Amino acid sequence: MKKITIFAVGIMAATMLCGAQGGGCEDPGRESRAQRAVSSTALEAIPIPSVSYFQERRTISKWTTRWDKPNLPCYVYLVSYGKIIGYYVTDGKPSSTRSYLLPEVKHITHSNGGCCHWPSPDLDGTYGENNPGIRFFTAEGTAVEWAGDGASYIYSDAPLPLNVPKLNRK
Repeated sequence: MKKITIFAVGIMAATMLCGAQGGGCEDPGRESRAQRAVSSTALEAIPIPSVSYFQERRTISKWTTRWDKPNLPCYVYLVSYGKIIGYYVTDGKPSSTRSYLLPEVKHITHSNGGCCHWPSPDLDGTYGENNPGIRFFTAEGTAVEWAGDGASYIYSDAPLPLNVPKLNRK
């Protein structure tokens, strides 16, 4: 009985906390109906065209297939405030520092129709957002992260004709 009481109190506390946070899962109401009306009018005025070639989908498919190989060399050119400072030959393409293996937020829906969002910890048990940037492994296996103000990059599956130094150890 004690366990049931503790469980019930926990559920009530979570419900109250979620309600206080606002959570962004409000009743659709008048704004949603107005938005649907505008969408309907826009669709009638300018209908969605019929597409036959799907160029965007083709490009994304080809891009995904190109990088879906183990140990694919990649050339990552580091850019700082618009100037290319050098490049690394890497083992695979760079990954965003903001990509995760787990969802960042857990959505909890309540029986009353409301919901809230609880932050989920990363694999290392920490919370929060990473700085924008990329991470990759060099061909020699060194882990590199490139981020910060002015940091940008270019990557390709073949060397580009740029006169910049190679930054790998070898």
